[in-house]
Amino acid sequence: MRLGFGIGLSYPLAGIVLPPNFLAYSEDVSKFSWLTGGTGAAIPRVFSNGTTLAVGTRQPLPDIPGGEAGKGFTCTGFCQDPDSTDVWVGNFGGTRGSGGVTTPTSIVRLSADGSSLVSQIQTVQGIGGLQGVAFVTAGALRCLAYVSGANNNVYFMNRDGSIPRAPLVLPFVPNALAWDDTRQALWAGDAANGDVWCVTLNGVMLRYADFNGGWGGPIDHICPDPSRGAAGYLWLTAGANGSPGMLLAWDIAKDQLVNRWLLDSAHAVEGLLVSGTSLKVVSDGYYHMFGSAPNSAAPYNVNEMQTYTIPAITQWRYSRVFKAGEIVGPPVAGGRQPYRLILDRGDGNTSADFTLITRDADASINGQVANMAWTGKSIDPAVTANMAMRLLNGTATNFTFGADYVRRSLSAMFASGANNTQLGTRGTMSPDNIVNVVGTALAVNLGTAALEYAARPGA
Repeated sequence: MRLGFGIGLSYPLAGIVLPPNFLAYSEDVSKFSWLTGGTGAAIPRVFSNGTTLAVGTRQPLPDIPGGEAGKGFTCTGFCQDPDSTDVWVGNFGGTRGSGGVTTPTSIVRLSADGSSLVSQIQTVQGIGGLQGVAFVTAGALRCLAYVSGANNNVYFMNRDGSIPRAPLVLPFVPNALAWDDTRQALWAGDAANGDVWCVTLNGVMLRYADFNGGWGGPIDHICPDPSRGAAGYLWLTAGANGSPGMLLAWDIAKDQLVNRWLLDSAHAVEGLLVSGTSLKVVSDGYYHMFGSAPNSAAPYNVNEMQTYTIPAITQWRYSRVFKAGEIVGPPVAGGRQPYRLILDRGDGNTSADFTLITRDADASINGQVANMAWTGKSIDPAVTANMAMRLLNGTATNFTFGADYVRRSLSAMFASGANNTQLGTRGTMSPDNIVNVVGTALAVNLGTAALEYAARPGA
C-alpha cells in the first residue's frame, strides 16, 4: 500500500509527520516467502471469503421506454442525487447475453427505493457501454460523471443531457467511479487490475489503494463514506458472476482493509450506496443470466435494488504483502519498489506461533555487513507490538513498535551459506499479534543511509 507521495512530485505536506523508508533498497515481493506456524497458520495468507450478509428487502427495477416489459434495465453504476432523495443508476444499453432488447446507453433517475422511474438521460459520449456513475459537486459544477470501461475517459453530463466540460483523461481505463465530496475528487478503479485511484478534476493523483489479489477481479464499484474512521471509509464491491457479491470496507487514513462480507442475493452487483448501517446495491441478475449459475434461476435472474444491514465492524485479521510505488514512478534498477506488509501470527504465545517473511539472499554477499531497516507500527494504536529481525546465521533481535510509524534497523554480518534475512512476529515476543511494516520489508542495504519517505496527505 502506498503510504505517501514520493520522489519527483510536489504536494502540500504541512503538519504531516513523514515516516522514513529505504525506497532505493526495496525489493520485489515475489522474492519473499511466508513461514507460518501454530495459531498463525490458521490466519489466511491470501484473503478468504468473509461472513455472508442476508438480503433485507428486494425491489425490482422499473422498466424504461423501449426496454423489455417486466425486466427493468441493464443496471451498472449507482449514485445519490445530492439535491433530492432520488438516485441515479446507469443503463448499460443492452443485454449481456443472448436475446432480449437493446436500448441506448443512458443514466436513469429513480425514486429512493428504486420502484419508480423519474427520468432518463441518454449518453452522447462514451460509446461502448457504461460501467461507473458518480454525481460531481465541485463549485458551480453539479453534474453526473460516468465511464464506459472501454477507454481512458471520464465523461460529464448535466441532468438535462447537456455537456458541462471536456472529458477527464486518466492514465488507465476506469470501470468503477465515485465522487468524494470531502476531497473534491473522483475515486476510479482500474479495469485491468485492483488499483483504485483518487484523482482531482484536473487529473492530479491524490491517493491510491491496492486491491490486487483475492477479489475475483478488479473492483467493480466504489462508495466513499465520510462518517467512519479518521478520514472516512471506502466501500467497494467485487466478485465473479454467479457468486455472492463481495463487500469491502477500507479505512482511508489507515490505508488498510477493515473487513469484508459476502452479499447472499447479489450475484451481479453493479453499484452500491452506504448510509449509516444501510447498504443499497443494484443487481443486474437478469442480464447476467446467460453467464454462470445461479443467475439463470430465481431469485437471482432479476434486475433489482437490494438492501442489507451492515453489522458492527471489527478489524478483520489477515496477513498480506501490499504493493506500493506507482505514485513515486517506475522501479529503480533491478525492479525494486517499496512494499508494505501486514503480519498477523494469531493469538498463541509460544515459539511455535509465528508469521515470518523470509528473503533468500545469494552467495555474493557472504561475509558482508547487512544494514537492514524498515518502518513499522502496531496495527492497533492502543497497544505496543514487537517484531523480530535476523540473519539466519544469527539470533532474532526484538524491536518494539507503537502507535506511530518508526524506523528500526539492524547491522550484522552474513555468514557463508546462511545469508537469508527474516522479519516477523513470534509468540515469545508477545504482544505482537498484528504489525504494519512499510518500506524495505526484507531488503538488505549494503550501502549507507536511506532515503526519507514523504507521506501523502492524510496518511
